[in-house]
Amino acid sequence: MLEVGGKCLAYHGPMLYEAKILRVWNPTTQSVSVVQDGQEVSVSMKKDKEQLSEDAKALGGVPESLSDQNCYFVHYQGWKSTWDEWIGLDRIREYNDENLMLKKRLIEEAREAKKQQQEQKKRKENVVKRGRPSESSSAPRTSSSGRSSSHSGDNGNTTASGNNGTINTKQGSHGPTTAGTVPLPQGSAPKITLHIPVKLKSLLVDDWEYVTKDKKVCKIPSPILTAQQLLEEYETAASNELESPAQQSQLSEYCMGLRLYFERSVPLLLLYRLERLQYEELLQKEKYANTSVLDLYGPIHLLRLLSILPDLMATTTMDAQSCQLIVRRTEHLFEWIVTNMERLFNGKEDTYVNTSSQYEGVALGL
Repeated sequence: MLEVGGKCLAYHGPMLYEAKILRVWNPTTQSVSVVQDGQEVSVSMKKDKEQLSEDAKALGGVPESLSDQNCYFVHYQGWKSTWDEWIGLDRIREYNDENLMLKKRLIEEAREAKKQQQEQKKRKENVVKRGRPSESSSAPRTSSSGRSSSHSGDNGNTTASGNNGTINTKQGSHGPTTAGTVPLPQGSAPKITLHIPVKLKSLLVDDWEYVTKDKKVCKIPSPILTAQQLLEEYETAASNELESPAQQSQLSEYCMGLRLYFERSVPLLLLYRLERLQYEELLQKEKYANTSVLDLYGPIHLLRLLSILPDLMATTTMDAQSCQLIVRRTEHLFEWIVTNMERLFNGKEDTYVNTSSQYEGVALGL
């Protein structure tokens, strides 16, 4: 039976978790049931919000999308209370042997899928580790290939070498193809040097520690600014500095290319292992069905993309002069980000949230 104070199983993403029902919403009576002093109490929500007591307001908060159906406010066992949420009938199951077997089967299927994915990655040849911060035991630092490594300079420079590439609306045949890898074409080409300010490299290291060591994930949608909003603001600001239509056209092409690469790179290159389950859960939510990742992920994920830009440029073909135009535009974007750092990166408390041990177990395949 699904009743207030009872146990249940609740879907969070593709998995079922044990949970406790803290409140029950009845759309017919417009009331919330809750256990107080060992007794079930029903609190009416029919009054205007201004007339409700503070206690009644605290019990409310039923999402508008669920207000016309029976729904349940649940606490996932072993999770922090920040994960408590209202869920509909499509996400809740009775706590019985049949559903416990379903829960177990879903876990086994998820682990098997991750195992197969890892085996498939091992079979890939002629690929290099992509350039976002490493998930190994040492913090990521800048290397001569433009990716994260254990060698860091003090000048804030990132250098990448390989075939020249471009960021435009057409992805080359050697573009990112597998999670965590960027295949590099053979052949010699001018060296690509991208200067990343020390302040931004420090942000990437902090980001790596929050996710891989502290087991946090970014709040999605981004509560501060989305990647789309950041690029729109930058394009507007940079356009005001340009005089010729040709330069403004190049700026628009550059920002359009970044948007395209961001959309394609988020699921393939820009997520740590711990974040992939969060991404999969987002895909399951109907309200985000037609939402671009540009409108969900924020500045730190865009910064991850920019940090591996030399590698991505090396996967496509273009002349050295055009390549350097992109490098200069990216370095100008870095300058703009540094100028607006306090607004774009407003501390880990506003950007990251803790994960539960159950979430970590599924996400990391433990």
